[in-house]
Amino acid sequence: MDGTLANFQLGISSDGTNCMMIFIDEDQRTTTCSADFTEFSQFIASLNQAASEMARRRSEQLDAEPHTGPIAVGAINVASAAFKLSASDGYVLGALAGDTGEVVGIRMRPDVVNQMTRAMLLAVPAVSAS
Repeated sequence: MDGTLANFQLGISSDGTNCMMIFIDEDQRTTTCSADFTEFSQFIASLNQAASEMARRRSEQLDAEPHTGPIAVGAINVASAAFKLSASDGYVLGALAGDTGEVVGIRMRPDVVNQMTRAMLLAVPAVSAS
């Protein structure tokens, strides 16, 4: 596909074994791709590798600029998040979206969700209700 990716849509079959990905560029040209779970997992792994490489390069650029705080390689500034419970296996599925457009897929066991929620609540300072 030529151009810049303007939109990405993902549809998952009701049994969760296949998905349809639609890539739309800035000229509204579309490319569709059907994948089974293994192929989709490999696609996500490739995206994660690309995101890690982009983060590494970005941190190298930031090393040349004045620091405003610690930077973790591979970390994103989360701007939004969406989660839902998988009816088939009880896992929580979701995505974290970064403020510069990065998206990280998440699949967590319910006990991990509970641990993470507790840790996040403990990390946030209390806010007055006044």
